[in-house]
Amino acid sequence: MKQSSEDSQGRTGFTDVKTFSIPFALEEIKENFTLTTNTSSKLSQEQIINKAIQLHLEGNIKEASKYYQYCLTQGFKDYRIFSNYGSILKGNNKLKEAELVTRKAIELKPYIADAHNNLGSILRDLGNLKEAELVTRKAIELKPDLAEAHTNLGNILRDLGSLKEAELVTRKAIELKPYCAETHSNMGTILRDLGKLKEAELSLLKAIKLNHRCANAYFNLSFIELQKGNYESGLEHYEFRFKKQQPTIPHINPPIKRVRDEKLGKREKLLVISEQGLGDTFQHMRFIPYLRELGLDVSFCPQLKLHSLIKTSKIDPSPLTPDEANKVSEGKWIPLLSLPRYLKVSPENPIISEPYIYSKDELNKKWKHILSTEKKPIIGINWQGNPTAEKNYNKGRSLPLEAFSTLARNNNFKFLSLQKGFGSEQLDHCSFKNKFVDCQSEINATWDFLENASIIENCDLIITSDTSIAHLAGGIGKSTWILLKHCPEWRWGLEGESSFWYPSMRLFRQKKRDNWNELMERVSIELKKEIG
Repeated sequence: MKQSSEDSQGRTGFTDVKTFSIPFALEEIKENFTLTTNTSSKLSQEQIINKAIQLHLEGNIKEASKYYQYCLTQGFKDYRIFSNYGSILKGNNKLKEAELVTRKAIELKPYIADAHNNLGSILRDLGNLKEAELVTRKAIELKPDLAEAHTNLGNILRDLGSLKEAELVTRKAIELKPYCAETHSNMGTILRDLGKLKEAELSLLKAIKLNHRCANAYFNLSFIELQKGNYESGLEHYEFRFKKQQPTIPHINPPIKRVRDEKLGKREKLLVISEQGLGDTFQHMRFIPYLRELGLDVSFCPQLKLHSLIKTSKIDPSPLTPDEANKVSEGKWIPLLSLPRYLKVSPENPIISEPYIYSKDELNKKWKHILSTEKKPIIGINWQGNPTAEKNYNKGRSLPLEAFSTLARNNNFKFLSLQKGFGSEQLDHCSFKNKFVDCQSEINATWDFLENASIIENCDLIITSDTSIAHLAGGIGKSTWILLKHCPEWRWGLEGESSFWYPSMRLFRQKKRDNWNELMERVSIELKKEIG
């Protein structure tokens, strides 16, 4: 079943639109069908199935589900039940159940293209991309003119990194169904990943022209606008993150009015709620003290694991827990990443560019003492971001630890791993394990952000992929080199080695997609100049 641009599944990032089908439309129901009784037990099997389909197409999902469930409990073996109920389960994010019933539909009737297409969409959401590709190609084989299947295949190929083929397949979907705003929006995401920004922008504008309520297109357009430095329009369109198909969900939704376009007066109460990842909080929490300077009575509810660092940095003396924030009954609230729009931030108006993150003096002294046994400069490194955040837009931002072997040829420094959790296992088998500081095991066991800030403070240089460590180091004001994929996140712009967000940061950009080796060769040359 086609989902509107404002349906939700709960992911963030540069968003595509998945197409999902009810294989058997209302017009296929017998014209003489009428509901003759309110008691389902008195209806024939065909009438019950038709009634379920009718309710489904009318958007009465709750009642349609009851009919489908009744059919299943009665042991009806009609493929329409399984295929259509699968679409409902998928829409409710019950993916494993959706997979099972959709596979049953295909088992009952193997040659229905829509059911294969639906299964491909489910498998994609489950992360089973290779099988999703095979199943969706089967849908196209069964029905070559099924535009939805071409659209879904384009999305799957994009996830797999086959961007050029994804472009071709999505162009075919547009050829089959030229006036589908969602497909033009998807094309915009693919073209952007390919670095074809002008074409991507045209595709997104086409989607908006076809459907002025296509939230995904507005949101995706915001990335391009922000990358180009058009912050006024970009931040306006970035607000569509709350309306896109997989909307951004703030970490809590307090029972007070949210700030929209109004400006608040002095002494008004404002609750700021974190959203998205730790790096986003590190980057944007700089504005909390500034809001107080404007005369607002500000409360801040960030992730719990950041509270000690936030208090020590004097961002907020008493950050709220989610339970405390949910009890706030006065004033208004705003999502954290809406603050740049509220404050009219831009490259020309950064507002806060000085260091704003600090650790405790005693922790700084502790790690200075521990690391004093090292007689060479120390370079803190980080290579892997959260893999759950890298399924779509952030795909390709991380690099393997072994890529740093290019730098390890230089014997004039020691590495210090700042990697935690996923990706840290690569330390065990890297070819330059002897290049790390002697206390690396102690550092590995240190998870508190306040202590990690002190560890960063005692490094001579940080070299990192685009993760929260980059924002933490940048906020501290530490000299930081960030390694960026070919088409990076909006906050880093499209060109140049500097960022108005962090004056102590130097940007190294891939010249070719996925080519970390060439980038690391350039970093190595600059490192020799820096350290010798």
